[in-house]
Amino acid sequence: MEKPQGFKVPGNKHKVLRLKKAIYGLKQVACTWWHELDQSLKALSFSCLYADAGIFVAKHTDRTMVIILTYVDDIILTGPNAAQVTSKKKLFMDKWECCGLGECREFLHMRIEYQGGKTYLDQVPYLENFLKCSGMADAKAAQTPLPTSYKPEPFDGTATAALQSQYQLVIGSLLYLML
Repeated sequence: MEKPQGFKVPGNKHKVLRLKKAIYGLKQVACTWWHELDQSLKALSFSCLYADAGIFVAKHTDRTMVIILTYVDDIILTGPNAAQVTSKKKLFMDKWECCGLGECREFLHMRIEYQGGKTYLDQVPYLENFLKCSGMADAKAAQTPLPTSYKPEPFDGTATAALQSQYQLVIGSLLYLML
């Protein structure tokens, strides 16, 4: 972070500024946000799962629970008892500036469909968009894994900044799909 233009303190020209709050986009923000969220959810009787720091559970005396799934600022509240979910959602929304978007149809590029009491997840729209953006929407399907006789051809050209950027985008998107 740089000092604002015109900000001068005599004798302190080599000092740096210290952030007192996290700024969206910095890598430290996720940790700061999680600690703040964890404290707020503890006040609402939620506890964080040991196996996944993005899942919080509030257990009720009737053995039902309300579950909150979080990924930075994307959040889903769910549970078998609609009244309990609505109650916890209201308490959460009283604390945080947010809005309810109704029944969840997409979360983190996953499409969510409900049919006959079952819930289905897929990433087809994300994958189709990825193929379109990478110019592979009309590519022919290939057998996976590749045949043992397959030999990749070496790249004889020069790697431009645009080509490197496209490669990084493709690899990053494939890694996201994989996870």
